[in-house]
Amino acid sequence: MRGLRVALPLLAGLLAGCQLLDLDRQLHSAQRELLLVPGQLQGERQALVVLLDENDALVGYRIVAPDEQFYFSVERGDYRLLAFVDDNHNFRLDPGEPRHFLPTADAVALRLQPTPAQRTELAGLNPLAPRRDDGSAVPAADLSLGRLYREHPRLRHNYLQVVEFDDPRFDPARIEQGAWRPLDFVREVGYGLYLLRPWQAGLEPVVLVHGINDSPRSWRQLAAAIDPQRFQVLLYHYPSGSPLNNSAYLLSEALRDVQLRHGAPRFHLLAHSMGGLVARRSVQLLDPGSSADLCLFMTLSTPWDGHPAAARGVARAPVVAPVWRDMAPGSRYLQELFATPLPAQARHWLLASYQPGGRQPSDGVVPLASQLRAAAQDGAQRLFVLEESHTGILLSQRSQALLRRALDELPAEGCGR
Repeated sequence: MRGLRVALPLLAGLLAGCQLLDLDRQLHSAQRELLLVPGQLQGERQALVVLLDENDALVGYRIVAPDEQFYFSVERGDYRLLAFVDDNHNFRLDPGEPRHFLPTADAVALRLQPTPAQRTELAGLNPLAPRRDDGSAVPAADLSLGRLYREHPRLRHNYLQVVEFDDPRFDPARIEQGAWRPLDFVREVGYGLYLLRPWQAGLEPVVLVHGINDSPRSWRQLAAAIDPQRFQVLLYHYPSGSPLNNSAYLLSEALRDVQLRHGAPRFHLLAHSMGGLVARRSVQLLDPGSSADLCLFMTLSTPWDGHPAAARGVARAPVVAPVWRDMAPGSRYLQELFATPLPAQARHWLLASYQPGGRQPSDGVVPLASQLRAAAQDGAQRLFVLEESHTGILLSQRSQALLRRALDELPAEGCGR
């Protein structure tokens, strides 16, 4: 676990040249080889939006709320879009269910970090308004997990599958790949939402979100403090060099999917370092019905106000990783992060870390002032400052005790604050 130390401190020779060269190649490859298929759902009901290739094979899907924007980042090709309202909640398009089929979906070259205005403009490319079945021919759609696992090996390995913390996907080589070659990471490993034990109905999901230059392996000690008789631990895995909004968007989609398929009455989020920025944004991206199920939101050592080294990287490095723009103090991403509050019922336990000494108080990686951004403090129900290093907080007995306490204090039902 190296925290922010590898990705952000740029001033020792402005990084190794090979890493910058890798990053430059990745950014150019992504913009040359990938497409963005954006759209917006019209109407008053949630729908499943399915992306199909020219042969009507499933490429991906989204769970989209009314009037919400959506997008897919895909390899170059020709695509089709199908939206349907899943009246009977079986994840299949059945006769009579409202649908809208676009036999040719409009796409544009990938845009890594579009502005809100650009997102709105892009969403207009593929408006979808499901209507009652008029008998016209549309492709079949079956998004049941059994079908997805049979036909999509990546999902069979990466989505709600049991893993060990020693899984090679969490090795340092993959961590480095996610930081400097995120396109390769996505193609070879992919985003993941994993289980530590087989899914068991009746348990409450606790989703763990790692930080920059890290992997789910960092949760080994803290996960042991979570009662397996009450809670289902899920591990979110993402490439830390990618734009934070994209990682947050895919996490929000995964959370919706888990809720829709398994009907958990509430869920909890636990995030370390930059993972807190991803997790909070994912909650913003949830529709009100889904975000209302968030109960405990615990963050550890999160740079709520960014990191000064990211700003130096943006200003001085010849190649800029998208994540550095997001992490630079005052960035659009950080401003938007507190533009809307957490859901009223959510309990935010904010844990900050510091180490004595030094001219500026910090935990050896993140300035304490960034962890204690005023807006973050204002929204927190509980705030604790631990004398720990940036990664030491993940190993701390005090952190384990606070996590147990936060979970023990949850009401039997609901999440009243």
